[in-house]
Amino acid sequence: MIIMGSIYILNPYFLYSQQSRDEYKPFNGSGRFTLQVYATYVSAAELQNNIKSSISYLRDASIELKGGYGYGAELTYNPNISNFDVMFYVSSEYLKVKDDELLLRFENDSATNVVRFTEEYNMIPLEAGLKWNLPVSTERFRIFIGGGAGIYFGNRTRSVGQFTTSPISRKAGLSMNVLAGLEYFIERNLSLDFEFKFREASFESQDRFDVNYITINGNIYNMDNPVYSRLLIDGTRLSAGIKYHF
Repeated sequence: MIIMGSIYILNPYFLYSQQSRDEYKPFNGSGRFTLQVYATYVSAAELQNNIKSSISYLRDASIELKGGYGYGAELTYNPNISNFDVMFYVSSEYLKVKDDELLLRFENDSATNVVRFTEEYNMIPLEAGLKWNLPVSTERFRIFIGGGAGIYFGNRTRSVGQFTTSPISRKAGLSMNVLAGLEYFIERNLSLDFEFKFREASFESQDRFDVNYITINGNIYNMDNPVYSRLLIDGTRLSAGIKYHF
């Protein structure tokens, strides 16, 4: 009986000590901020080459460009609003793509030539908005949706043979965006983040070649100077990153 009484007395203490050592800690901790670094992929882009033209079909014509890879960072803030698991975010990224598989047609009164040319562009967006964790989320696995707006800065360069455009002016573009993604915690304050974002990021540029004429196979052709264009990076943006909660 004495032994049994000792076990009875000690057993609650043992359980209490064990619970203290193994105290439950949620995966997202208690911090309100997250900092994420991520890699991005943009599926496609479009160059509207003569946006100032008075001829409608030239003004609306476009060149399909390749997408490419980039990288970025995002900061979020959770105000812990009761019953609303929402976060405010600000983000920026850098995307640079070179497409050297394009063809340009030159014509004059007596001849026509098609030559290969290169378009190189980069973009730096500044975006802000809201994200909301859906109620189906768990402590370790979350699904979220959201949206916001951004301002998009960029640059582009065209090269035809040895001739390359020089920038005259740039005009940033504005766009709304919507997003969806999922997050998986690998440690208490560390998670993996995967996101789809849909937007029509764009900017306008005015460029010129240093020459007004080009000679191809003995024929002389006019160079378009200056060139007023709009670069539309309208492909789906995919990102994968690692996020720290604090």
